[in-house]
Amino acid sequence: MKKYILIIGILLTGAVIVFSCKKNTISVAPFDVASDKALFKLNYACPYKSIGAVQIKIDDIRVSNTITYNTPFPGGGLNTGGSSNADYLSLSPGEHTVSLSVPKAGSDEDSIKVYSTTVNVEASTYYTLHVTDTTTNTNSLLLTDLSSLPDSGQSKFTFVNLIPGSAIDLYFGATKVASNIGFKNSTDTFTLASASAALFAIRPAGAAATSTPLATYPTAGGTTTYSIPNQRVFTAYARGYLGLPSADTRKAQLSFLYNK
Repeated sequence: MKKYILIIGILLTGAVIVFSCKKNTISVAPFDVASDKALFKLNYACPYKSIGAVQIKIDDIRVSNTITYNTPFPGGGLNTGGSSNADYLSLSPGEHTVSLSVPKAGSDEDSIKVYSTTVNVEASTYYTLHVTDTTTNTNSLLLTDLSSLPDSGQSKFTFVNLIPGSAIDLYFGATKVASNIGFKNSTDTFTLASASAALFAIRPAGAAATSTPLATYPTAGGTTTYSIPNQRVFTAYARGYLGLPSADTRKAQLSFLYNK
């Protein structure tokens, strides 16, 4: 029987639960992984208007609580659901089937199948599977994440565009840090100095730096700045759909998940 170890932040305690086929134990989430394991998380960024919370299964074994749009699992981020931790699932290297479904009430049996794909992971490597769009258009992008912390005095970022039919520029203040990133494309990592403060913004590719952004982080009024922390690793991602009114939760938004 294949074993899975699930490392997930628990509210109020900061502890994590480690799931396997045989037993449950309690452990502290490490930033390092055993050399014979791969680290994996799923970013559920499917902007459904009305669908129940979904469960994550790996090789038909449920490995999560139920989660809603927009939640990285395990762990969390900024302008996301989830915890404030940078946790990952620990998997044996090789091929795995990853699926999302709405479960039947009170069980882990599938009620509505949402999405399924196959990933191939290697030992000593960190991965995030970004899942986006809805219904028959649902698809995903598997990215390799940084496996170590940056030097003191900086944080590192990767940007991923999960908005269908778009090409996006990402700004930090007046500085364009990612240019013309198409749907399901990502950047190499880039560095920002810790303690520097500005507003993150996404704009259509080629739009003027002074134009109205599609979305900002922080989100409150587009005026509050964000101060870059020291020695963290994030994936910034544009999500949702273009052209929706501001009251629609599926509108274009900017979020960040924690990698380290």
